[in-house]
Amino acid sequence: MTGKTTYTIKIDGKEIDVQIDINNTISVRGSSGYEIDWVEVDPGRYSMLINGKSYSMTLERTDDGLFIANINGKEYHCTVEDERSKRLREFIVDAAGSDGPIEISAPMPGMVTDITVQEGDSVTENQPLVVLEAMKMENEIRSITSGTVKKIHIQPGQPVEKGQQLITILP
Repeated sequence: MTGKTTYTIKIDGKEIDVQIDINNTISVRGSSGYEIDWVEVDPGRYSMLINGKSYSMTLERTDDGLFIANINGKEYHCTVEDERSKRLREFIVDAAGSDGPIEISAPMPGMVTDITVQEGDSVTENQPLVVLEAMKMENEIRSITSGTVKKIHIQPGQPVEKGQQLITILP
């Protein structure tokens, strides 16, 4: 174990790769590290020191997985993915293709534990669709596009193989 956790933060369409090590040093792709010290003052409200400069931040997570961060009065809308979730999403995007209906496929073998949509539902990008249990971990499979659920190919309790179709979405 390296003691580093990698996240991809997407703000206004721009992706930023961030690594946080066990000493609370944040490294942003292509830069030297930032020393950060932070404490949660109240639920969702933080006091931070970044390279000796003080910041106040509130962080709110919306139902669709979006984060709204308010840092010193400036609001940012962002998504945050850990390394594992990013690889899952990239696999699903690669498997889906770009023309016509979007086929959401299982990124790994596992057991379907929940389906959060029904045929005919409208979905938005990043909306949870299916919960897949694999290696004793629950993995949320999210929509890669906005559209309408055309077909659900699986049901709760069903085992699936890597690459098996889960849901078809019409963009």
